[in-house]
Amino acid sequence: MDSGSTGSKGFGWTDGAAFGRTVAFVYLFCALLFGVLLALEWRWIDNSLQAIARERGAALFALIETSREWNARHGGVYVTVTDAVQPNPYLRHPERDLETVDGRRLTMINPAYMTRQIAELAAVGDGVRLHITSLNPIRPENRPDPWEAEALARFDRGEKEVLALTNDGGEPMHRYMAPLYVTQPCLQCHAEQGYKLGDIRGGISVTMPARALAVARDTQRLRAALLHLVAFVVAAGLIHGLMTLSRRHMRAVHRINTEQERLIARRTGELATLNHELASEVDKQRRSARQLAASEARYRAIFEGAAEAIMVTDADTRILQVNPAFCAITGYAAEDVIGRTPAMMSSGRHDAAFYDDMRARLASDGAWQGEVWNRRKSGDLYVQWMSITRIGTADAPEAYVCTFSDITLRKAAEEQIRYRADHDALTGLPNRALFADRLGSALAGASRHGHRFALLAVDLDYFKAVNDRLGHLAGDALLVETAARLQACVRESDTVARLGGDEFAVILTEITGQADAEEVAARICASIARPFMLAEGEACVSASVGIAFGPDGDASLEVLQRRADRALYAVKHSGRGHYRIYDAALEGATPGVG
Repeated sequence: MDSGSTGSKGFGWTDGAAFGRTVAFVYLFCALLFGVLLALEWRWIDNSLQAIARERGAALFALIETSREWNARHGGVYVTVTDAVQPNPYLRHPERDLETVDGRRLTMINPAYMTRQIAELAAVGDGVRLHITSLNPIRPENRPDPWEAEALARFDRGEKEVLALTNDGGEPMHRYMAPLYVTQPCLQCHAEQGYKLGDIRGGISVTMPARALAVARDTQRLRAALLHLVAFVVAAGLIHGLMTLSRRHMRAVHRINTEQERLIARRTGELATLNHELASEVDKQRRSARQLAASEARYRAIFEGAAEAIMVTDADTRILQVNPAFCAITGYAAEDVIGRTPAMMSSGRHDAAFYDDMRARLASDGAWQGEVWNRRKSGDLYVQWMSITRIGTADAPEAYVCTFSDITLRKAAEEQIRYRADHDALTGLPNRALFADRLGSALAGASRHGHRFALLAVDLDYFKAVNDRLGHLAGDALLVETAARLQACVRESDTVARLGGDEFAVILTEITGQADAEEVAARICASIARPFMLAEGEACVSASVGIAFGPDGDASLEVLQRRADRALYAVKHSGRGHYRIYDAALEGATPGVG
């Protein structure tokens, strides 16, 4: 009889100290789990905000670099001498200062001087500070500060850009810097310094206020911390509650077993005079009854206390029993389903082959598990993780035990994470990573099946003027409307992506010829040229489109993108607002934005 008493203490939870240690372990494990998840969430938040700062700094740098390139290509420009614009004492040029026939004094503005003028405007308008610098400056004021000197050294080691969060007088600032390379027009002024074509002759640092991003980061961190704290409390509390209920059930079973053992001992003494055969038979029957009672008690403690839904059916899959968790998840009361088959909850999303495979696995393996879409009593669809076990043999099944849990929220969270990783946060279009994947698929499919596709590089003209005149919120609204117009110009099977800033790209799959791509490009140019009626006012931009076709021999994805960019560059330099198809004559052009 002592063996039964020992067995009832199998988990050791009737001992308060052991139960306390188990509960403490559960809370510690949950704290570590949610702490790790919170750290990962904070890291993702920091990376996201850093990417925004990097994109903004790169856009400002590209704008300044393009302006300098334009100035250098034209050999400098002349402006009227004013109190604010005086001749550049560091510019050595025989025609630096001129006088017009009507007596106006003109002075030449070279790229470096123009950059300083733009920097003064940016500092007044947005608090953005621009500084052109070099380790070998002509102008003393262009000497690098320590951070810029370190960035220039990193450029010499091969890095393409540098971004850092600094503190300037108590204000958080993002500092971005990228290198300036010596081009042919640059040698007009810098050849005497010993520079050669392609050398790094310095860089432009962009210092941007970061308080708004820092506040957004802190807000998102706080929200994430609160959500993870609530999740920790809920998860640990539920587990604690379930353990407490289980402990109570085990104590009750222990008390019952103790009373039964005492009763059996007393009755055994009273029947000791009976013959040995009768005593043995009675003892066997008692043991069987005790085992049955204990089994039934454990069975009921599991229908009633389990967090997962449990459903028991007969061999014909008619429902015999369900537990409270089943009712909570499905919305059906026990009387609604007893005697009926699980088909009453079918969602209609699985075909006959799905259920045939389920039955075959149950017949061969005796078990099946997987995801199943079903419908609640309210009519709402939800997804379950279901496990089914066969009782009996394959030839003569006696019953089936099915357990499942609702994983709808987890599936939705996984889909949201995947969506955020592959799509642009502002427009909802595929981002650069997803675009590259789809372009690779388009190239592979076209090569395999022998059809052609077109790649369109789309860039908005005069977009900066909208930002300067109406503000960045208006610029964002214009980008969102642009995305909608681009999608309206293509088929559902085609891809429209935002690559960053005002750069977009379109993949036209399975075209019949060049005319298809030209028709879409013309629609895009016409659509974007229509005025944008924004909350801040009317805005007008145009679209320049470069077109490349694939597959073309062994041309790679990078080659196709470069061809589309070169065609776009040609449009920019020939008037904007139209499209051009790449041809070999464009290979000598310098890629960039005009």
